[in-house]
Amino acid sequence: MNCNHSNRSTFIALSCGIALGLAGISTAAPLITVPWNGHVGAVSFTFDDALETQVLNLKPLLDAMPDVHVTFFLTAFQDRLKDNAAGFAALANAGHEMGNHTISHWHLTDYTYAELNQDVVEFADTIEATMAKYGADVKVVSFATPFCENSDKVKSVIDKRHMINRDCTYDGARTFWDEEPEWMSLPAKIWSRSGATVSEMLNALDTAAYIGKFDNSIPLEHPITDGSWLIVLQHDVSERMIDNYAINPDDIKTLFERAVKNGLWVAPLGTVAAYQRAHFVLDKAIFNKIDNGYSVTWKLPHEHMPKSVPLRVKLDTTRVSSKTTIEQNGKTITPESDGSFIIEFMTKSLTMRNTGTISLPKPQQSIKAYTRFTIFDLHGKKLGITNSFAIPETYPKGVYIIRAEAKGLTPITRKISR
Repeated sequence: MNCNHSNRSTFIALSCGIALGLAGISTAAPLITVPWNGHVGAVSFTFDDALETQVLNLKPLLDAMPDVHVTFFLTAFQDRLKDNAAGFAALANAGHEMGNHTISHWHLTDYTYAELNQDVVEFADTIEATMAKYGADVKVVSFATPFCENSDKVKSVIDKRHMINRDCTYDGARTFWDEEPEWMSLPAKIWSRSGATVSEMLNALDTAAYIGKFDNSIPLEHPITDGSWLIVLQHDVSERMIDNYAINPDDIKTLFERAVKNGLWVAPLGTVAAYQRAHFVLDKAIFNKIDNGYSVTWKLPHEHMPKSVPLRVKLDTTRVSSKTTIEQNGKTITPESDGSFIIEFMTKSLTMRNTGTISLPKPQQSIKAYTRFTIFDLHGKKLGITNSFAIPETYPKGVYIIRAEAKGLTPITRKISR
């Protein structure tokens, strides 16, 4: 096994220490999800509050940069959705995401369930209807909490209508490929003249692309060992120096250019989130033997996903012939220049036809047959014993490995989040 940092495949999803120390880890289907759509990492630039300056000053920049797509979080506060709807519809038609930032832009943690339902759930439908009125076919799947104020109650209502929510956190926060985040509270780096400089923002983009030496960098206790997903929160786009939350158009252009130069996937919040959520699902997909191959099926991770989720995958050639073809809806998918295949995750199934031999793992015994469940951390250190594939509530929130064993049975190892 190549334990090099440059190996980003899902097939070697866990750190080498665990993979070597805990035998039996494998993906469910003979496919490898390509991290970050083939890029070294990802960045999602998000712009809050439906401000006119975003339309006037960002659209010309974005129209000239086809590799950059961003997210706008819209609100009806001060009639901003109404006044700027045509401009945001034009941005939506250019491939940018429209998300939900509530009707009122007020403190959601003070609201009743009825008020939350109106401000959060119903307003998502309003955004879609308003965009349609101006000729844009928009599906709202992303949310951003006003003032970054959140709670379990608020999350439960957001989750009813959105597959992802963006909050705020410390400057160093980021999301890693094989660590499933809390989808209703994703961290973001906040731009403001009082809290971040352009230089600091550029450094964050370098870090997301794993450019430089970061052996001693441990943001939020997460060592930087690979490319990651950085979410950036911004507001006004103008030259108004009196506004600490305004970023100069020349400065945001500089950030866009650095992100592209670094090889990052510069995509909307909902696009990257759907891709990563699809990755976790496909890893556990069910496959069944058919003539000359296998059928693979899966379920969607959330009711409110984008209409289309193109997912880049590669064949696991340790288990399947390199001449294997992939079909969806009766059509054979043509491989990309790098040998990968772009499947449509929202189809929820695919067929693999092989000219060689697929070597599949033997069917696993019923979980009930296993008698010992051992918990390890992500470095392979044994932490304790449990009674199923579940982390006890006494353990801190995080990602763990559980290994199930029984006499005469092949051990099963799974990565579990709590």
